[in-house]
Amino acid sequence: MSPERRPDAPSLFDVLDAFEGYLRHEEALSPATVRQYLADVEQLANWMLTAFEHVTSWEEIGARELRVYMQRARPGPARARRLVSGWKKLWRYLEDVEGRRMTRGPAELKSPKLPSKLPQPLSPEELQRLLTAARDNPIEEKGLRDWAILTFLYGTGLRVSEALNLTLTDVQHQGGEPLPWAVRVTAKGNEERLIPLSAAAQRALYQWLRVRRVQARAGSDRVFVHLKTGRPVPVRTVQAMMHRVALRAGVPAARATPHKLRHTFATSLVNAGRPLEEVQEALGHKNSNVTRRYAKLNRARLQAAVDALPDVE
Repeated sequence: MSPERRPDAPSLFDVLDAFEGYLRHEEALSPATVRQYLADVEQLANWMLTAFEHVTSWEEIGARELRVYMQRARPGPARARRLVSGWKKLWRYLEDVEGRRMTRGPAELKSPKLPSKLPQPLSPEELQRLLTAARDNPIEEKGLRDWAILTFLYGTGLRVSEALNLTLTDVQHQGGEPLPWAVRVTAKGNEERLIPLSAAAQRALYQWLRVRRVQARAGSDRVFVHLKTGRPVPVRTVQAMMHRVALRAGVPAARATPHKLRHTFATSLVNAGRPLEEVQEALGHKNSNVTRRYAKLNRARLQAAVDALPDVE
């Protein structure tokens, strides 16, 4: 799936830079999503120019050509949905911004339905073992930072990228209180939301910031940084740290991911009887169907709903 570009038809690639700017600034997509869409579009262009002699521009690509590509590439359901989504954005850009007369193309393709998987939260025992193992580090400051990150992720339900992108000015204090009470989060689509902190998140953030202010070298203004360099902590560092911590804690590595902490946060709120609307807002879900998955895990909630049915003889 990586043929050479045909030199006599460069126009398919001429739009990529402008399309990237459109995705970043007008669609406000994350850098990772932009990279994925661009890679998908470039791969499609390479293949089209090799497979079809008549194709010299995007206007000449219709649903038939896209279906042939899908049949040859055989992407899995998740990747197929991403391909169609990215192609639809490209078609919209070419039509609305560049004024081209496009075929319906990807609009005629059906996105495969993904299998519905229930979230798999950590048990209270697994969570406690992870936090204890994170704190138990020969380098005290590093152990505090690792514990604070994991506790903060559990205590807020934030995506790991959202937590690691927080800056010191995003931390909100109320009056003269030493404990932070909320953080301002820039979520997907560059939408800001104010997240009140749970008691666990407050303690973790307060203890870490005390050490950070005293010991961190000047560098980034991010909340979570490397103390020696002052540089931000990247997502891959947290992922690797969780795997090491899981090994010490006796928790399966597959269950020790930042997103499992988000699942645990949401499940805990549902089990505590909080309405799904509140959980949806706390998680920043735009689609309520995504949040409803957590209600399916609460057997007591479902049993209470069944018990409410009037009995008959």
